[in-house]
Amino acid sequence: MRRLSLVATVLALAVVALPCSAQENFVEGTVSRIILLKVTPGMNSEFWADIRSNIKPTYEEYKKQGIITDYSFFTKTSLEGPDDWSVGIRLTYKNFAGLDGLVAKMDPVTLKHYGGKDSRASAAKKRALNGTTVKTYLIREVDPKPMSNP
Repeated sequence: MRRLSLVATVLALAVVALPCSAQENFVEGTVSRIILLKVTPGMNSEFWADIRSNIKPTYEEYKKQGIITDYSFFTKTSLEGPDDWSVGIRLTYKNFAGLDGLVAKMDPVTLKHYGGKDSRASAAKKRALNGTTVKTYLIREVDPKPMSNP
């Protein structure tokens, strides 16, 4: 009877310990903010001029200061409807901790670029005429681990 109890205890411990010893399915990587935008019809030139003269230079400074690790712009080649997004932006951070205090890190960069809060606010109002945000979300890059051999 004692032996049966010992076997049951060992099996119970093994079942409880199994999830603790199981390996993760992937290695966590960078975190990215995806921003999907709809360019206002007829404002394509103004939209891209703003990207070149304001957005890209601030992203370059964010990258230089280590606030982001990278950024990219992308376009959608096939629209699914009149309210669909047409341009996307990806801002990449080293990890989720990179999002901590993000406004405090980015604010000095944008204030320097625009020359003050009023100029920045004015640029934001003009930008809103060029396009609207359809959706924004965070994604995490993962690298699946190799299958383990039994």
